Amino acid sequence: MISTGIQNRILFIALAPVLVFGIAFTAWFTKNDMDQQTNAFNNRTETAVNRLADALSLPLQEGRTELVHALLRRALNERDARAVRLFDPFGSEWLESGPTMRGPAYPYSIQDTNRLTRYRTQSTLRYLIPVYPPADLQLRMSTSAPTGWLEIEFDYANTQVAHYRTLLINLMILSLGLIAVSGLAVWLSREISRPVRNMIATVDAIREGNLDARVDLKANGELHDLEVGINSMAETLRDAYEEMQNSVEQATEDLRETLETIEIQNIELDMARREAQQANQVKTEFLANMSHEIRTPLNGIIGFARLLAKSNLTRKQEDYISTILSSSQGLLTIINDVLDFCKIEAGKLMLDNRSMNLRETIEDVLVMLAPASQAKQLEVVSLYYSDVPEQLITDPLRLKQVLTNLVNNAIKFTPKGSIVVRTMIEQAQGNKLMVRISVTDTGIGLSKAEQKALFHAFTQADSSTAREFGGTGLGLVISKRLVEQMGGDIGLESQKDEGSTFWFNIKAEVAPAIQQPPKLTDLSGFTLAVVEPREMSQLALRHQAEQWGMECLIMNQLDELHQHLKQPDTVRPDMALVDVSGFGNDDSLYRQILHIERELHCPTLVLATTRDEDISYKLLEQGAKHYLSTPVRYSQLYQTLVTMLRPEKAGQVDENSSLALGLVRSTVRVLAVDDNPANLKLIITLLESIGVQVDGARNGEDAVKAVQSAQYDLIFMDIQMPGMDGKQATRRIRQMEPAQARVPIIALTAHALAEERQSMLDSGMDDYLTKPVDEDQLHRTLFKWTGTALSYEDTPSVASTADTEAPASLDMETLHGLPVVDFVSGLEKASGKLGLARDMFAMLMDSLEKDQRRMNALYQQGDYKSLLEDVHRLHGATHYCGVPRIQMTAMYTESLLKQGHYAILEDALFLLNEEINELQHWSNDHDWGKVLDQALKVYAYQMQQKSGKRQPS
Repeated sequence: MISTGIQNRILFIALAPVLVFGIAFTAWFTKNDMDQQTNAFNNRTETAVNRLADALSLPLQEGRTELVHALLRRALNERDARAVRLFDPFGSEWLESGPTMRGPAYPYSIQDTNRLTRYRTQSTLRYLIPVYPPADLQLRMSTSAPTGWLEIEFDYANTQVAHYRTLLINLMILSLGLIAVSGLAVWLSREISRPVRNMIATVDAIREGNLDARVDLKANGELHDLEVGINSMAETLRDAYEEMQNSVEQATEDLRETLETIEIQNIELDMARREAQQANQVKTEFLANMSHEIRTPLNGIIGFARLLAKSNLTRKQEDYISTILSSSQGLLTIINDVLDFCKIEAGKLMLDNRSMNLRETIEDVLVMLAPASQAKQLEVVSLYYSDVPEQLITDPLRLKQVLTNLVNNAIKFTPKGSIVVRTMIEQAQGNKLMVRISVTDTGIGLSKAEQKALFHAFTQADSSTAREFGGTGLGLVISKRLVEQMGGDIGLESQKDEGSTFWFNIKAEVAPAIQQPPKLTDLSGFTLAVVEPREMSQLALRHQAEQWGMECLIMNQLDELHQHLKQPDTVRPDMALVDVSGFGNDDSLYRQILHIERELHCPTLVLATTRDEDISYKLLEQGAKHYLSTPVRYSQLYQTLVTMLRPEKAGQVDENSSLALGLVRSTVRVLAVDDNPANLKLIITLLESIGVQVDGARNGEDAVKAVQSAQYDLIFMDIQMPGMDGKQATRRIRQMEPAQARVPIIALTAHALAEERQSMLDSGMDDYLTKPVDEDQLHRTLFKWTGTALSYEDTPSVASTADTEAPASLDMETLHGLPVVDFVSGLEKASGKLGLARDMFAMLMDSLEKDQRRMNALYQQGDYKSLLEDVHRLHGATHYCGVPRIQMTAMYTESLLKQGHYAILEDALFLLNEEINELQHWSNDHDWGKVLDQALKVYAYQMQQKSGKRQPS
């Protein structure tokens, strides 16, 4: 290898200069020869053309056509001449000789040519020259144009052959020179490489262990010194090898003794590892058990606090209940974080990958955290890149958990400014994607030292911030583990006092095309004026509008929109979108918006936060027609724009659909089992509130006895109970019940580890609910296992209204003859239960103002489907409250909506608003608690009279 390398280098050194200079000189000589040949060709042909033009001058003037023909044929005898043409004084072709000329027929203007003109094609050279009369001064002055034009074509082939011949000769000379130099270089390289090859063979022998190999001393000069050095090195290696052998024997003996010591240590380490694993398992079980013990009373606290919040409370009591719920949810979040960390540490966390809408998941997080961000007046924006598919297959719960943690941290550590959530594709291969989501804030930022402390359990970047901002320090650790389990990574980029960017990427699959939402194109061709002073919100709104095919006019202030609309020669927008969140609380804003909508005739959609509860009321009160609260959802914004710009394509209410109040069949009977009295009472109360017949049991033995004595449609079973626990009770019930009458048993537990869930299912349970349990969980579970959680038929009073045709008008005399409040009829509907009647009326009054604003806003937006749901809900609520006038107007309005009589809907809503205002005035002017007590006496007297009539005389 070495000799070959030396030979190549010698050849390169010898040939490189020869090759470079040879090519340079060959190219230079070749170019000179070719240029000389080309110039000779050009001069020769140009001379021939001028000579022929002079010869034709006199015959053309005298009209001697035969002589002209002879001269043209004779011109073809010129060397390389190919064809000749003669044009008359008018530029028309007159005479020609030879074949057809190559290339375009007339590459130049004939009559505009007053001197010799040359045109070259790929293989020929053509000349065009005017022919003037003989050189007679008097005649020339009287002639204003040539007597004709002469065109001759010469073949360039002979000159090209001469070029090739010159190039070939020069290349042959260059090749012969290179061959001679190569032979000399090869001979010199062999003379040098032969002794080197001998030295290489000797070195290879020494490397293979033959330390007695030596080099024959045959070379001269420096190579001789190298041979002597190799022989000396071989002798030194042999001495070192013998010394090494002695050392290895001694080291082997020492190593044998060390291995015995290490083996003993390994046994001790293995025992310690088993003890550590056992301790970790004990820790996991302890955390799970403690979670259950903490969740059990917490379940009662949260549940009864929610029930208490629905009752008639003073403002101070409502504030107390809100504080209790907020603190309880905070405690529940900490418990969930500890449990998630425990599951991750134990390797029991399993992902639930399914089809989900990524855009809606991100919007859910931002809407959920909107109160916190709006309380600090932060700008929160989602930028969803257009190339990211919406429907993906991944774990939506864990994705939402990670994103919630990052956005919540951004809100927590950002005193002012903006938070931007960006969603983009990092990698794509087929239907496999690597999706990147980043959360950028303008908060306090992190130094390099603080960044190193992140992603460690129970620690924060700066321990001094723990008291100010709170937290367990588990959120980022759990997020990191979840992201890694989802096949991605998580990281951050931050500078102190300049904000942070937390990012994570996850692997996902694109859901099938049939599951992807359709492309929204109904807004193509419309122009939207976006009035938004904040840069990121402005960018997000423009990005969404352009995705729908709209043209956007971006403006920072309402004054710009005013000026734009007043100018007649500008592009007029079809509608305006104004986000008042960035302008502060200024009443003049509403007047400007109304002026734009009424005077300048530009439909306007107003966006505002929910932080100011009076914004929507002010807008509607002053006549604004369209309003949305931020953060606004992608689909909600699109539907609103379609409603405003294309009302014929907006969603309409299905005339045949019927909406229900969510009542439960009275035939459903449920057994609730829990050893904690508060939890048991909560479950019973929640189920009874929706019409379920509920029996309670305090332990497993009582549950088994209850099943023996009665038949149930569903059983809610607690797991940890004294005596017979939930699993044992389930097994006993499964043994007793007939195979054809299996009753669903739902576990109530705080255990969420994978092995606990499997253990519950193995014991015979069908499903489980995690404490604390809320109403939504109970409703979904009831529907899943009994099929009767929601009734899709109206109550009798509602159904009778829905099935009848809408009356042409409301009987105003009958309406005004009814009292505003009739608590006696309300007590009749509540079966004489004063507490229920009081709670129902209090709930109605608490939600009435909010429902009124929402119904008016939905009508202004043209969202009749949602309006029907709200009016239907109000109509159903009035049945048990003793408010006959609102009940009658709500029934009439609902009938109009169901049958699509939208033309007269405005009058019905006006009457409904009047009756709602009348009820609110009545509630403010009366102590309705006392009135309800008096009504109870009247109701009791009426019931006594009715019972007396039924007695025999």
